[in-house]
Amino acid sequence: MYMDVPSETSINLKKLRITLSMGGLLILSFIGIDLLLLPEVLHQAYYISRLGIQFPFLLTLYLLTFLSNYHSLHKHVLWLGVLGITYGNFWLLVQCWTQAELVFAWEGTLLYGLFGMFILRINFIYSLMYAVLSLVGFAWIIIHYPIYGEIGSIKFGFMLCGFAVSLVGVKQIESGFMRFQQLNNQLLYLNQIDPLTQLYNRGAMEQNFERMLSIAARTNTRISVFIVDLDNFKDFNDGYGHLRGDDVIQLQAQILRQIFNRETDMVARFGGEEFVVISLGNTNEEAKAQAARVLAAWQHKNVAHGKGSGQRIVSCSIGFINTEVDKSTEKKRLFELADSALYEAKNRGRARYVSATSCELAPA
Repeated sequence: MYMDVPSETSINLKKLRITLSMGGLLILSFIGIDLLLLPEVLHQAYYISRLGIQFPFLLTLYLLTFLSNYHSLHKHVLWLGVLGITYGNFWLLVQCWTQAELVFAWEGTLLYGLFGMFILRINFIYSLMYAVLSLVGFAWIIIHYPIYGEIGSIKFGFMLCGFAVSLVGVKQIESGFMRFQQLNNQLLYLNQIDPLTQLYNRGAMEQNFERMLSIAARTNTRISVFIVDLDNFKDFNDGYGHLRGDDVIQLQAQILRQIFNRETDMVARFGGEEFVVISLGNTNEEAKAQAARVLAAWQHKNVAHGKGSGQRIVSCSIGFINTEVDKSTEKKRLFELADSALYEAKNRGRARYVSATSCELAPA
């Protein structure tokens, strides 16, 4: 069934590309300033770090967003890309020391982490992996090179504390976002679902019908529109009470849900005692068989009626259209045909189905 609820893993690729582009521009903008501060002997190493390591990592992340399956790669590639940029900075730290005994700023490493965690929104698990591997790399540098002398452990402590605070923040933001997402999905669900039957309501049916009609036209797939109406329901409601009436409506929903149970079927309560089913991919004969099964289910249930209408048991009438469609087909026209067929079923004595013929799709 078609549910119009956004996925928790949905990604705004446009915003992500803009963010990555800004990151690339920041790296390029630092080059001019840093080169003024660095001795000429380190310029080559600096170019390799920025243009040969960091910028290609960022460019690769940007280009990957154009892959059709990027959504499945998103979680994995972002943190690895930021880690690669970080280790590019580590490499520069070592080169500055070994070539000129220059202490290059280590704070950039923490900034890369903050960029990944809070701007690119790397999730907590991958942020933790990034922090651990970054700390391992920084610890290796401190142990093997006396860049920071006696205060190396203090520098490491600052980085450790920075990552720890950042991870707490990431966890809090992630938890808050998940709670918000769950509440938002619940609200969307409640806005689309009929509370009595747990079927789609009319508004959700209208939205999803547009989508299904478009799919049918694009893929040259037949579409069926069923309108199902309980017979003499007002008499039943007046005679047995609204609670019993609600039971019958729920029973009708259960019958339809059992018969129209494919991913390409959509069952909705249109209003009152009227239901709508939209189905893709079935032939006219299959649609007739499904309608017959709905009628037979009520015969099998054998729910007593007999309140003022002369009707012995509860039943329903069905009108439907099964046809091929194209881009010019309007859902209003399909509804009109199915509704006319339902009206004909009522006129013929109820408790039956009537099929509108495909030739009736010609303009009215």
